[in-house]
Amino acid sequence: MKHIDKLYKNTFLIVIFVFGVITLYTIKTEEVPRFILFLGRFHPLVLHLPIGALVVTFFLEIIRRFQKNEVSETIKHLLGFTAIFSVITCFFGYFLSLEGGYADRTLDLHFYSGTATAIFTSILLYLTTRSDFKSSKIFLPFFVLTLILISVAGHFGSVLTHGDNFLTEYAGVKPKTKTIEVVDSLKIYEDVVFKILDSKCIQCHNASKQKGELSMLTPDLILKGGVSGASLVSGNPDKSSLLTRMLLPVSNEEHMPPEGKEQPTKDEIWLIKHWIENGANFSDYASQVASNDTLRDKLKKYLVFNTIEIPKAPADDIEMVRNSGFRVFEIVPGEAALNVKLLDKNPAKEAIMLLEAVEEQIVELDFFNADVTDEMLKVVKQMKNLKFLRVNNESITDAFLKHLKDLEQLEVLNLYNTSITDKGLSELLTNIRPQKIYTNSTEVTDEKALTLKEEYDVSIQNSIQKGFVEDSQLEMPLVSPIKTLFKDTIHVAVKSRIKDVDLRYTLDGTVPDSTSKKLDEILIFEASTTLKVIASKKGWVSSEVLVKDFAKIVHDVNAYSVLKKPSENYASADKLFDLQEGTLDFRDGNWTGYFGEDLVSTIDLGEEKNVDNISFSCLEDVNTWILYPKEFTVYASNSKNTRFKKVGNANVTREGQGGDAELKKVHLNFNDVSARYFKVVIKNHGKLPDWHAAAGNPSWLFVDEIYFW
Repeated sequence: MKHIDKLYKNTFLIVIFVFGVITLYTIKTEEVPRFILFLGRFHPLVLHLPIGALVVTFFLEIIRRFQKNEVSETIKHLLGFTAIFSVITCFFGYFLSLEGGYADRTLDLHFYSGTATAIFTSILLYLTTRSDFKSSKIFLPFFVLTLILISVAGHFGSVLTHGDNFLTEYAGVKPKTKTIEVVDSLKIYEDVVFKILDSKCIQCHNASKQKGELSMLTPDLILKGGVSGASLVSGNPDKSSLLTRMLLPVSNEEHMPPEGKEQPTKDEIWLIKHWIENGANFSDYASQVASNDTLRDKLKKYLVFNTIEIPKAPADDIEMVRNSGFRVFEIVPGEAALNVKLLDKNPAKEAIMLLEAVEEQIVELDFFNADVTDEMLKVVKQMKNLKFLRVNNESITDAFLKHLKDLEQLEVLNLYNTSITDKGLSELLTNIRPQKIYTNSTEVTDEKALTLKEEYDVSIQNSIQKGFVEDSQLEMPLVSPIKTLFKDTIHVAVKSRIKDVDLRYTLDGTVPDSTSKKLDEILIFEASTTLKVIASKKGWVSSEVLVKDFAKIVHDVNAYSVLKKPSENYASADKLFDLQEGTLDFRDGNWTGYFGEDLVSTIDLGEEKNVDNISFSCLEDVNTWILYPKEFTVYASNSKNTRFKKVGNANVTREGQGGDAELKKVHLNFNDVSARYFKVVIKNHGKLPDWHAAAGNPSWLFVDEIYFW
């Protein structure tokens, strides 16, 4: 036991001496050496070691006391480890604080509580070395106090890093979000610019942590600036460091947010620049700012809509409505929202009135070609959650529209072949604003429809001959399951969210049309297949062609190597071969990411095998610096150590400046290559192009599945 005590004593003294000398040297220098700042960055890394070790030691000590055992070597080793790394953590924390930018009071509390923790841990280690340790009555109270100190130090550390309310942010009820459903109601700074700053800047520029002595919590502090002067110059974005630092290359030390932090998107940079150019006013609404279509489009994503929770209707009520002549189904299986369609073309008023039982749950309601009247449909006025409504009968007049004046959730209103007039539609739009209204074959004039469309910013389809509105195009059908890779067979269902749609498909690569086979059942694929589907319906423009490539995997990948590991922030290389396909969200855990690097992988199939096709999936999301790769090359060999032969190559094309995130599958056909080893090279696109907000910086390469089929 004595040699253990001596070992920790000597190690402890060496640590104190070495770091003490470094600290004294640092204090005497006018400028903090870069090496010291480098050591300070290790503080967040090592601080978790003594915390975990201390908690485990306390647990073992409690068990020891219950069992009335002697102090074990394990407890001594753990306390020795904790004491040494507590001291090292304190020194690293001091070095990190020399970077500046932290609130003095919070920093002092963190420093002193952390130092006290290191001292108390050292005392605990000393107590275990005493011969009368077994009878020591102060050890356990000291231990509890040490745990309290380390908790206090941790709390103030989180405040320095994440802000004052980090610990309590999710305590209590979530604050109610202010609803903003119209662009003109947005405050440019409060509802847009501040949200951008909050997500990208305020983590390092807040009350507790002020890098460069700059806080961005309030307009006054933003205008005050930091050590480099004003960060905002009204009307002049080129002289506003708030913006210019965002535009610097990520590798530049002056770039903000720093490399490794979430970067602002192209749209966010555009909005900040537009705000500064127009005077950087902190109280203006969107309606008061020099506006254009681009601004309004970019502001739409900052709207906050009211979310409504709908209780589920009793099963008996739903069944009653079904029995009265309605088709009823859940829009999302298991959820409360209902789609209701009248099947009886000549319903009784009593049957319509039964809808009151599920009025709160009806979200989509269809009376297509039913013989109904204004009076019969009074029940609709109670359906506060109604979003889609179709009524197509000449007996429907402006009186019916008065039933709709309080339906604020209504988004689509189809009044085709009714007797509504200009007056009725005008009065409706003074109360509610559906996104789309269909008034073809009604008494509404083209001139009035155009006037109302411009006045209320509503899409009105009235007379397609006049050319001011377009035909409505069906959306592409939906495919289930989403996955496209399989080993044995796969069952594929295709449907449309629009009712009574005609689905036609092909499996031979040709484009489907009205003469193609009708799709009205589940398809079963036993081999790799390309499915093409088109949706059509009378009075609608046919959908774009849905194309889905289903691939039957012929060779499992159990052994592989990569030349360079992917970024640690995303999935490991194992995800390249697990057949779990990624989504449009690069953070979903299925994508491997390479920043400025190529993906090079050597795959071992275990024995020589014939390969016809090899493919991979890639992602593009321009706003987050993710571009499609530039090239795909495959080499093959029967020996890992001999020269690989090139067997295929394909360039990966991309168009324009990108938009929303999108996926692409890249294929190579070999016409029967036989080999055991395959080397796959997927080249990063390289530097971001000139049109990109961060032009010149490396791009990200995101790859998902590499598979043989």
